[in-house]
Amino acid sequence: MNFKRYNVIWLLIATWCSSIQTVYAESLLQQYHMPPLERAANTDPAKILLDNARALKRAQAVSIPFTAIEDPKTYQNNLRDDIQAGLPSWAKNTPHVDFSGNKISELNKLLQSLSGQHRVSLQGQTIMADEVLLLPSEILLLGNNATLTAPTVQNPATVLIAANSGKSGMIDFAIETTGLGIMIAGAQGVIMRNLRFLNSGRAIAILNNSRFIEIEQVQINQPQQGGILIQGNVSYVWLHDSDIRNGQRADNGGAGLLISDALAKKDFENSTLADSLTEPLWPIHPAPHALLIENNTFSGHRTQGLYIDGGYGLVIQHNQIMHNDKEGMCLDFGAVNNIVMENVFEGNGHRARQTDDDLRDDLVLGFGRLADGSAVAKLPAISLDNAAQNLLLWNIVRDSAGDGIKIVRTGIRNLIMFNTLMDNNQGTNSRFHFFGVLLGSAGLEAEIDSGNHPLDFLPPIENIVAGNLIYGAHWAGILLDREAAFNDIYDNMIRHYQHLPIESASSRFNSIVGNSWQTAHPKSWKEQLMSLLTNWKVWLFALVIIVAIMGLLILLLKWRGKN
Repeated sequence: MNFKRYNVIWLLIATWCSSIQTVYAESLLQQYHMPPLERAANTDPAKILLDNARALKRAQAVSIPFTAIEDPKTYQNNLRDDIQAGLPSWAKNTPHVDFSGNKISELNKLLQSLSGQHRVSLQGQTIMADEVLLLPSEILLLGNNATLTAPTVQNPATVLIAANSGKSGMIDFAIETTGLGIMIAGAQGVIMRNLRFLNSGRAIAILNNSRFIEIEQVQINQPQQGGILIQGNVSYVWLHDSDIRNGQRADNGGAGLLISDALAKKDFENSTLADSLTEPLWPIHPAPHALLIENNTFSGHRTQGLYIDGGYGLVIQHNQIMHNDKEGMCLDFGAVNNIVMENVFEGNGHRARQTDDDLRDDLVLGFGRLADGSAVAKLPAISLDNAAQNLLLWNIVRDSAGDGIKIVRTGIRNLIMFNTLMDNNQGTNSRFHFFGVLLGSAGLEAEIDSGNHPLDFLPPIENIVAGNLIYGAHWAGILLDREAAFNDIYDNMIRHYQHLPIESASSRFNSIVGNSWQTAHPKSWKEQLMSLLTNWKVWLFALVIIVAIMGLLILLLKWRGKN
């Protein structure tokens, strides 16, 4: 590794980012004198596409509009304050009860006998899950690192926190089950802290009408079905300082964090299947909103680190999203009015652990595999599909197999600004090459029935890509796909691209101004010296100089001889 090179890069990044993060006081549009969101003329064909785009209709109809998020710092601070105000607390003098049994059935009897706020402290190290643990309202359950172990799967979950059992909490537990660890269904005011999930099917599911939930310092490793599911009309969830890694399921439903507006099924895992995640964007189903996802690690999953299916008003910030076999994060199928800022995406999208069945399900098996066994078809760090009015700000996106940031199709009025995209296109091959930022117009795959499809297949319209540093051997820094229209591409700095700094396959109007790029890699002094020594023009120039000097010397000698 060239450490001098990276030191210079990081110094540039730090200087650039520190200069722009100090000026958050007003909306992005005002602060940076940006063009208005709506730029297509009323008489332009693009306006008809916009008027009928279901993702844009959704963005304009949800309860958290774009105007609420366009000052991202204020929005995330207010969201955190609102969540904290709705969480329960227990005073120091709250009555305290010890539990010394070793079965959940015994614990349930104790909990049901209590009235009002209590702290209940477990004394044993192992508690057998012989039935579902029903956590009542007003109870703070202190595990003291005890393990709840379920030799047989408990339905619906090892721990159930239901609609009548809010204002409760669990701290310092390990949960060992091949089923679902914790289900929160319709509860309000729940604290989950310092939990470890061992050999779980899925660790946590937060379902319809739950709100004011804090999940802090949770460790989830090798879940078979997925890490955390947030589904339906769920709001004011704060997931922070947690580590979710090595998920074993390869389809989108197995993401480290799955946020979905899919309609609930009797078996809730059925609502995480592919058919459920592509339900209609419009009219709107109740969807997760006002969630704060920060300071977490999502790493090593066979699928995505995060999969956002229709959520809105989300803040996803300060996370490490690394080495996931598919995308680092997807904003898909009606994900609108979200903030994704100051995250690190590294080494995502290689598709090195996908089986043939996995690739067949993703409709890419036909492209084959590379010599190392990974799929020919690679994936980006961040993907947007039928997504509108999202803010992607100040992220570091590096070493992706595919593109850095990719709009697959129907990306409308998304703001991709001030990101650092370094050394993506790691999976370039004879079939595919990849870009720093791709504004795509992907059509419908031939294998899919086009009749009554819930998605729109539109080009990217009215997106803004500005102020990004795009560094490294991308095929091109930025690509505008066919029919891309009214996108503004400006003030981007592009270095060391392979083909073109900015490539466009569109004949439509797009504003591309004020970008800068470098046409070649800087050479070391040795390379520069060798270049000089092998350049015939240099030798010819040197010969002319030598001949001229010799001529002057001869003339000088003749002149001195005469005198």
